[in-house]
Amino acid sequence: MSRAARHLPVIRHSVRLPHPVWGLSALVAGLAGLLFIAWERDASPLMQPHITWWMLAIVCALAERCVVHLHFQKSAHSFSLGDIPLVLGLLFCTPTELLAATIAGSLLIFALDRRLPPIKLVFNLAQFALSTTAAVLVVRSLADPAAALQPGTAAAVLLAVEISALGSVALISAAISLSEGRVALPALREMFGMDLVVTVTNTSLGLLAALVLTTQPWALALIAIPIAMAFGVNHAYIRARQRHERLAFLYEANRTLSHHPEAEQALVALLAKTLDAFRVESAEIILYSGERLPLRTTHSASGEHEAMRPVEPDVADGLRALAASARPVRISNGSTDDPVVDRYLAERGVLNGMLAPLGQDDRRVGTLMLANRSGVVSSFDEDDLDLFETLAGNASAALQNDRLELAIDELRDLKDELHHRAYHDALTDLPNRTLFRSRVREALAAGTDAVAVLFVDVDDFKTVNDTAGHAVGDAILRAVGERLCDCVRGGDVVARLGGDEFAVLLVDPEGVEDTAVALAKRITKAFKLPIAAGDQLLSLHVSTGIATYDASRGGDAGDAEAEIVRNADIAMYQAKARGKGRFELFNPAAAASLNRRHELKAQLAGALERREFELHYQPIVVAGSGRVVAAEALLRWRHDELGLISPLEFIPLAEETGIIVDIGRVVLDRACQHAAAWKARRPNGEPISVHVNLSAVEIYTPGLRGSVLSALEMHGLAPRDLVLEITESQLLVESAALETLRALRATGVRLALDDFGTGYSSFAYLADLPLDMLKIPKPFIDRLSDGGNIVVQKIFEMAGALGLEVVAEGVETQAQYAALEALGSVLVQGYYLGRPVPEEELELATVRSRGVRAA
Repeated sequence: MSRAARHLPVIRHSVRLPHPVWGLSALVAGLAGLLFIAWERDASPLMQPHITWWMLAIVCALAERCVVHLHFQKSAHSFSLGDIPLVLGLLFCTPTELLAATIAGSLLIFALDRRLPPIKLVFNLAQFALSTTAAVLVVRSLADPAAALQPGTAAAVLLAVEISALGSVALISAAISLSEGRVALPALREMFGMDLVVTVTNTSLGLLAALVLTTQPWALALIAIPIAMAFGVNHAYIRARQRHERLAFLYEANRTLSHHPEAEQALVALLAKTLDAFRVESAEIILYSGERLPLRTTHSASGEHEAMRPVEPDVADGLRALAASARPVRISNGSTDDPVVDRYLAERGVLNGMLAPLGQDDRRVGTLMLANRSGVVSSFDEDDLDLFETLAGNASAALQNDRLELAIDELRDLKDELHHRAYHDALTDLPNRTLFRSRVREALAAGTDAVAVLFVDVDDFKTVNDTAGHAVGDAILRAVGERLCDCVRGGDVVARLGGDEFAVLLVDPEGVEDTAVALAKRITKAFKLPIAAGDQLLSLHVSTGIATYDASRGGDAGDAEAEIVRNADIAMYQAKARGKGRFELFNPAAAASLNRRHELKAQLAGALERREFELHYQPIVVAGSGRVVAAEALLRWRHDELGLISPLEFIPLAEETGIIVDIGRVVLDRACQHAAAWKARRPNGEPISVHVNLSAVEIYTPGLRGSVLSALEMHGLAPRDLVLEITESQLLVESAALETLRALRATGVRLALDDFGTGYSSFAYLADLPLDMLKIPKPFIDRLSDGGNIVVQKIFEMAGALGLEVVAEGVETQAQYAALEALGSVLVQGYYLGRPVPEEELELATVRSRGVRAA
């Protein structure tokens, strides 16, 4: 390893991150200056004869120009005689002359090689200065100036040169680390090991030359001749060995192309062999395919590869133009005259490389590129270009035969499929977000038509997906896409934007808003019917937002596209806020509502940590006696700035984000704690049950049974005193849900079905569910005063036959209360008996208000 060649990695990486290396150079130069000040600069040479600085500078330049490169598979090392002039300078020059000769020699090398980047020149000068000053200090500290060239002096010189060399390796490693990341430990050990061998060899030769110079100067020629001969023979041997290796590589490359039955496998195997032969980090072949997209096959030193992937046509055209001549071209510092190619090289991480055409002038089939050589020698010489040109020629011949052309034809379908996948949803095969927005821009750019976008979202899809499973969820999304396609006209565009979000684009110059509203009505009506998902029949609804854009307004099509899609999204959320299963036209005021929704969604987790959620309780009493036997826990969010937020607003957001599970655990713990406290306050410890609402998401969350038992045990509450309420409209009964519910009921906890009669499977599922009570919702109770007693009476009879208790919700009038009392044993709750209040305000005794008799 030579003292100059060790710096070559800095050329390659300094372009990417030059500033850290500039800083390192300044620091090294400053340290060299401090050591220079510490010298005794008027000191005489340690020995005679005296060598002038300019003579030594010429020797330094000549020694550094005589470099031999050794290649070992993917690594490369270089060595020269650069340490010999340093040894001579330490013995026969003054310290100042030695430093001047070192710097002058580097500048002379720069004058001979103008391709040297400025940052490398500066780094080399600083590094040479520091290593030279360090060597001088070591020698001057250990050697005896009055002594001849004795073993002690020779040992001091050997130590000084080795310290100088090791310091150089450390500085080079630091520069590489600043440019491309930390140097791997094995590579670092290899660098230090090779440097030790070369430095000891060169220093020994230098000391031998110094010994001859002090005794018989004329004998230096006798030493120079065998050194030059050995240098030349070794150089010739290495070149012959390299030629042999390259011939073997070409043979293997041709064999690879001719023996692989599949073109794709042949190209990947060829690139893998090319990586080792040229010691590069990546190799790629781009094949042209007529009017279709070019196809790229790549292979990297890490083993990663891709085969026949589409490439942008302008990139392929730029590379084709760059490789216009038959001779391969070099790529330096990732820069060409084509900005499109430069962008592509930057994306691929190409700094230095070679590019060759594939095929003849009249029929170019592609390009072959090698990038980023590994090892000390990062540039490509003429021998590399010759070998690369031969390889490209052989590959061209193979690529132009009938076998590969047939394979490329067979791959066209694959390429078309890949292009289709890039712009279509994999699950539904509908246009994806990218293609949809492109179509919206095209429609807006037409300038004369009126455009509308419908944003369609499946209501409560996350709950369905989490409870029924992803397979059912995927089936639902496919069915939704098909049903939307059945609703639209022939020219309308239906797309899946992601998740459960769909969109429709329509154009109608005659009245786009009326057309959009009519389509939204058809969509809403279509989803009144159940959807078949696997072996299940599910009732799902969609919320639709409509936004229109009149092209006569003008403006940039790109801005208009973003605006109309965003407005349709806002309108969709407004439809959800107003009850779901409906559509809404965009209203600018709705934007504020959407912002509030997003803000609340983002603040949910923080609200749980800040304990902003609180429980209010509504009493449940026995009709007739007014005796309070239970209370339902109702969650409220007391926001610091917005005040009390309704659960109808934040519970759906909690279910969407999944934080409802954490909130549910907190609610269960507090409700059990309060129920235990109520029991302690009541006469004779009479129990009072607490009702806790259970989200469908929680039912499918592992560990629910354990959480319930833990809360009961912690607060000393009997299992029977806890009632878990399940909302029928959110319940999907399948084996997993039934097992969870049965496991809960087996603990002694009671289960209640809320909103009975409002779902899509009430009577079908009732016999299968492990229930203890039914809760009749407010819509049925409201009909009691209008002659609706018969429906409620039939529910009572059915519940009695199944052995279920009945709770009537939403009781708000004396007439409703009296009608329920006449039906017999029933539990009631509602504003007539008490509004939800904080725990400390809950009336635990007999209710004595609104005409309810005291027991």
